[in-house]
Amino acid sequence: MMQIEEIIAVLKTDILSYDFTSIGLKYLSLGANSDFPALDLRAFDKGQIMAPTEVVIIRETRKFLNTGKHSMPLDLSALTQFQQDVFAQVKSIEPGQITTYKGIAEMLGKPGAAQAVGKAIAQNPVSYFLPTHRVLPQRGIGICRSGAGHLREKLLELEGHDLSKLRGNYVCTRKKCVYTD
Repeated sequence: MMQIEEIIAVLKTDILSYDFTSIGLKYLSLGANSDFPALDLRAFDKGQIMAPTEVVIIRETRKFLNTGKHSMPLDLSALTQFQQDVFAQVKSIEPGQITTYKGIAEMLGKPGAAQAVGKAIAQNPVSYFLPTHRVLPQRGIGICRSGAGHLREKLLELEGHDLSKLRGNYVCTRKKCVYTD
């Protein structure tokens, strides 16, 4: 079972921001967000008393990082129907498997909607609990270190993928990209 320090190393943060509804996890983000409660992973390691929802997040995070699966109830009801449809397909991708935005669009019966699928995936409200890291652009994941790109890479590696084979020939040109050779 993965220890807290190992989880922190994978996530590259010791703080998670989250929000639950009566249905399940509605929001999870790496790092602090003043609009939502913060979960200090190190507090768990120190045995501090935590809310039951925080214990569930840690338990399911461990499970996900170890197996690629989780039992976290998710509340995606605030999303558009298209986003819900995209994420239903994303949830069906088994650990170790990958597809493309175009592949998801085709599964939805909308073969021309690859770009819309990519936009939906970019708005994943519950981080790794929706395994969007398994859905890649057709040109490859490229080389980029902005946003949560590091987490996508770590999760793909944990699932046995060779990143050099998934990169394609794409090099990020975003201003916020911090990749350096």
